[in-house]
Amino acid sequence: MRKIVTIVCALIATSCLGQDLICDSTSYGACIMRDGSFVGINDNEHFAMHSVMKFPQALCVADYLNRKGLDLDDTIVVDKADLMQNTWSPMLKQFECKTAFSFAELLELSLGQSDNNASELLFKYCGKPHAVEKYMRKLGFHDIHIHMTEEQIHKNPAKAIENSSTPTEMVRLFEWFYHHKDDNRYLTFIWKAMADCSTGQKRIPAAIPADARIVHKTGTGFPSAEGLQDMNDAGIILMPNGSHDIIAIFTTHSSSEALIANIARQLLDTIIK
Repeated sequence: MRKIVTIVCALIATSCLGQDLICDSTSYGACIMRDGSFVGINDNEHFAMHSVMKFPQALCVADYLNRKGLDLDDTIVVDKADLMQNTWSPMLKQFECKTAFSFAELLELSLGQSDNNASELLFKYCGKPHAVEKYMRKLGFHDIHIHMTEEQIHKNPAKAIENSSTPTEMVRLFEWFYHHKDDNRYLTFIWKAMADCSTGQKRIPAAIPADARIVHKTGTGFPSAEGLQDMNDAGIILMPNGSHDIIAIFTTHSSSEALIANIARQLLDTIIK
């Protein structure tokens, strides 16, 4: 039986010392797991995943490619005119008119650079949101909900909450991934892509020991009129001694990525104790 510890005072107290945490503890949810023990705050509340959604999507893509006998190097032809133009999409700078992208390239763009068009193409060719959610249910994860594509959310940002997860369930999904990353070449490729993730370096990566590594996925919401945004990060921290911690932090209406780093430090300190 897993051990669950809920922490509130430790996380909130630091905010009163001016370390850029939110005093309103309902504005974030967080969970960390080590050796089967969980520590969290609001860890069973649902939060919008934003681009953290691209992680369960990638797992579904891996399952699709495996079932269909497709290779990571297989390609699809992409017409730039069909892509979203006013969105975060590094791939837009890579070509004009039409070109071919491999599934490997799309996964790298979606996971490593959080490219919204790459995610949209994976939805188009490898399974719509309902297929991703169905795959989550097949794996046994019932608190991860995926109903919207990136394009649908781009048109109506208020719908972002329809792609939601609890911090605990996201930790559990990363735990599953840790144990299954070598099951096939698709999952191993996803592991590498997320280990090379270039986004969110001021979030959880800023809180881990210098000689530790992290395999993670970030998510960021649309900014409000006040300049506040939902900011998320979740993944697996690989410690130099061979141990690992799995962590998920979802925040709402945040003004700084430093908030996630501060919460991550406190979670790490708490789980170590």
